[in-house]
Amino acid sequence: MNVELTTVVTPDDLSLLHKLYDESFPAEERREWSLIESPATAGCPALFAIIADGHLVGMLTLWTFEHFSYVEHFVIAPNFRGKGVGSEAMRQLIEKIGNRPLVVEIEPAVDGRPETIRRRDFYSKLGFSTISTDYIQPPYSPSLPSVPMHLMATTILPSQSTAATLHYKVYGYFE
Repeated sequence: MNVELTTVVTPDDLSLLHKLYDESFPAEERREWSLIESPATAGCPALFAIIADGHLVGMLTLWTFEHFSYVEHFVIAPNFRGKGVGSEAMRQLIEKIGNRPLVVEIEPAVDGRPETIRRRDFYSKLGFSTISTDYIQPPYSPSLPSVPMHLMATTILPSQSTAATLHYKVYGYFE
């Protein structure tokens, strides 16, 4: 399957990605969509559409900081999962950013929730290692709860300074 990452996104693409985003992430893990669809705005992540064999099948958002890059959201349409599309998209992203460490937040792997185990294993197979198991994702807005997460990265990074960067730059949370 031919997979491509692109920042060229049409209004129709944005509409489809918005729907996929809302269906894939719970409210407490979602940024306001207007801050995603207008990535040229300062303080917003870059938006990449994921194309597989000419079809729009997913998206990821990428922040670039001084010492690492961070994937805030990454989703593949359900009918394209398990076909290598996500792995290939992530490999292309890793190649694109070069030697920069890449960081992701994931839910803790829980036996009763197989999707959490699959997600951890997905990133592990791509070379990510856990750098923090006691990380808390701050809320996107005061009305939402914080979320316990784990941090994984392609290079072992200091977990406290990595978390502090994410809290301040991504969530606007001052510790």
